[in-house]
Amino acid sequence: MPTRATPDVRFELPALPFERHSLEPALSRAQIDLLYSHYHRQQLTTLNAALAADDPRSLATLAAEGPAQLRPAAVQAWGMTLFWHGLAARPSAPEAVLKARLAHDFGDWERFASIWRERVVESAPGGFSWLGVASDETLTLRETPEGELPPGIRPLLAIALCEEAYRIDFGDDRSAYFTALWSRFNWETVTLLLGLPPVSAQAM
Repeated sequence: MPTRATPDVRFELPALPFERHSLEPALSRAQIDLLYSHYHRQQLTTLNAALAADDPRSLATLAAEGPAQLRPAAVQAWGMTLFWHGLAARPSAPEAVLKARLAHDFGDWERFASIWRERVVESAPGGFSWLGVASDETLTLRETPEGELPPGIRPLLAIALCEEAYRIDFGDDRSAYFTALWSRFNWETVTLLLGLPPVSAQAM
């Protein structure tokens, strides 16, 4: 999450967990630059302009229970950080335990991908599509408008639905945008956030 930086800036743009060009050809550097350097930075600039430098509240706290006028920017900034950490430079597949759990909760692996794609395509632009775990430990999907956290789930992955996330590479084709993200999802992050054991522990 963004960290304390200079005395007059509460939140800094967090470092990306990959090089900006490393998601190519799935996502271009120009597309990453627009979403990261412009859109994500804009949300933090909005927060910094309204917060004292010594405000102790974390970004997560502001997103969940901050003042109404600050919460939208906090949610978008927090969601963008989750979005970035949900991507990886190298394509990967989920570990067997996670894949089985996703297949169980969504019918099968292919159906999970199809359902999520459809929801991304049909959702209004501006917010996020979230993969999360509900209170009963089932995995589920939620969509939210801009500035709102998903109710009733603990987010594991986020797909940014603002136009800045896809318009350079894909225009209005959010199905192609989903295909690009699907090939770069960081399933290790999902495993860690979900609390599943790594492969080495599963084999013990």
